[in-house]
Amino acid sequence: MHATDKEIHMTTLGNILDRAGVDTLGVLDAQVDVPVLTGCAQAQGDLIVLFRPNRPAATTAIPAAGALVVRAESAGGNTHSLHSFDGPGCYWDASDDGGRSGLLLGTLTVPDGATAYMVHTEEHGANAIGAGTYEIRRQREQADEIRMVAD
Repeated sequence: MHATDKEIHMTTLGNILDRAGVDTLGVLDAQVDVPVLTGCAQAQGDLIVLFRPNRPAATTAIPAAGALVVRAESAGGNTHSLHSFDGPGCYWDASDDGGRSGLLLGTLTVPDGATAYMVHTEEHGANAIGAGTYEIRRQREQADEIRMVAD
């Protein structure tokens, strides 16, 4: 491995979902590898995870049962939750962004040596997020009107 190469860590989707206590309705391949992505944007349905190294770190520990990011009943799609199983714990501060856009859901901080998992139940899988501080936001799109991305 060259000094500029990054080691890619992976786990299976089945492992993540089992540890999060989520049933996939049998439509996903539990053996698919999920890479841990660090310092880059990731999208999951109607959410986007944006690397923000200059943002203040989140300070609220993600509980063992996970942290709710979006509840399906309130968002018209599927539930998204954050989990922290590996290494030191991760942190999630939900936003009360009632501001202009209403798009910011919160800040996620993943310490060195840890991985956060954003699980999108029940048929959409999971993302694995490496060390850093990130914003988790809703996405919107321009169609006939500006609207939230449908999940």
